[in-house]
Amino acid sequence: MSDEAVEASEPTGPIEERYYRRGDIDFCFLLNRPHHNLRVFDYRVGNYQQKRDFFDRIARSEGLKKVFTVVEKQDSKSWRSVGFSREGAIPGYFRTADAYVMSRVYTEDGEAIQGGAPKLNGTSLTANTPNVTKPRGLSVALVEDADRLQQVADEQAVPALYAPFRRATFRPDIAVVGRQGKREFWVGAETASSFGHAKVDLMTPPRADKDGEADTAVLEYLLQGLLDELASRQMASIFSLIGADMMASQQVVANLDFKVTAKLTDHLVRGDEYVGGQLWHRRVTPGGTPKLQGFI
Repeated sequence: MSDEAVEASEPTGPIEERYYRRGDIDFCFLLNRPHHNLRVFDYRVGNYQQKRDFFDRIARSEGLKKVFTVVEKQDSKSWRSVGFSREGAIPGYFRTADAYVMSRVYTEDGEAIQGGAPKLNGTSLTANTPNVTKPRGLSVALVEDADRLQQVADEQAVPALYAPFRRATFRPDIAVVGRQGKREFWVGAETASSFGHAKVDLMTPPRADKDGEADTAVLEYLLQGLLDELASRQMASIFSLIGADMMASQQVVANLDFKVTAKLTDHLVRGDEYVGGQLWHRRVTPGGTPKLQGFI
């Protein structure tokens, strides 16, 4: 497959997994058109500068703002040497090793910004005592039906600034749904059993009005239940990508002992606006007694 063939192929959807093989270069990448970014899944083969030049061409042809990759520490130096910048880490991402998020940001004209874009300044939050009792009138269920989860991902992608992180499946594979009156609240997780990590998402963000405080209490309760379920499935490293200006959503994870480990410049898109993202992380104890049945 030539690079020209890859770059000229017709779009198959808003999020697309592609492969590139030419000579001694072999890798896979995830093209996320709604958020104008691309994630490299690196096979650790091939010349880094050739790979960088290839992604610079993809960025110009697709109108991308950002190319990023998630690699072990020893590989981050090679990406840095060809113009990628470290934006943070995901502790325990590779089970026994942390991951570094290495990124390359572009102007509207598709030119790489040397040294990376101005660093994102996050807002510090004070963690509050999380909600540990079931809110009144809330019913809770565990959902693993693929079609239902895909529907939720499609419906909530815009308000939640949802950005799938893994290959092959662009939706959560497990979720907890809470129903209170006529409203539904969803928290989902993309799991990676081989590495023992999971990305969790507040698929239903808290409202930004006087009702937001009640939403936060519900979401804290649901997210705690999801964390318990993930622990029972041997997931030890849990992270969440949240828009930098979505303070109510960030407060939910902060209250459950997540900490910011990466600040990602221009990583998400809302309408015509580029939004920074913050990666929140916490560890859970894997292999514990399943708690979701009692939680429900």
